[in-house]
Amino acid sequence: MSLFLPTLKTASPKPARRRTAAASIGLAAMLAGLLAAAPAGAQNGPLSLAAPATPPGGVRSADPGMAAAQKAAAQQHYDEAISGFDRVLATNPRNAQARFERAWALAQAGREDEAIAALSSMAQDFPELPEPHNNLALLYARRGDLKRAEAELLLAVEVRPGFSVGYANLGDVYRRLAETAYRDALRRNPADAVAQAGLRQLTATPAPAPAAPAAGARRKPAAGAAAAATETRASGAASDAAAEPAR
Repeated sequence: MSLFLPTLKTASPKPARRRTAAASIGLAAMLAGLLAAAPAGAQNGPLSLAAPATPPGGVRSADPGMAAAQKAAAQQHYDEAISGFDRVLATNPRNAQARFERAWALAQAGREDEAIAALSSMAQDFPELPEPHNNLALLYARRGDLKRAEAELLLAVEVRPGFSVGYANLGDVYRRLAETAYRDALRRNPADAVAQAGLRQLTATPAPAPAAPAAGARRKPAAGAAAAATETRASGAASDAAAEPAR
């Protein structure tokens, strides 16, 4: 998935929020219901650390050295990019974009412990931003630490309830956790029908899409199909108030 870089904000930092048990249970229940409708391939889907994209508000840092560091990162010269971001941050430690891209470059360079430390520090210094929590979750998921990934994604959507990519990644984490739980159940009781059915649902291969009708062929829509299509378009017309990362 691709992440927008965090928008620089002038508002005073708010105290870091902690998720409550009730919030965790509520989100878990909601997303567990969505697992049945999600494609099976999503279990190994967008939980990857893609290159940062444009900030949500289109505001990019103009600090000297940013362009050179970003160019080095784009060319996969990650050590050079990290050094460049370090020089930018030496003159402006509050440059959230430089800190975020530096953490991404650290992860790409295989320095994941340093990337996690950098994102954790950024999450404390910019508690209003969900992106550091999201990327922390992706790094934890890469290591197989799904519970910590879940915790970070819960923080991301609590910080910004409209952060749709956080909910999508949270759904992927719950899917992986569910598959692990079903496999654990079957190891202990291979005859467990509920676990068998649940695992089949999660791992089933999606059916192929129907073939397109021949050129010139016309098919009469089934009764109610037009109304259903209209309803679907209307339900999909609403968008988040702030643009979210493309996946």
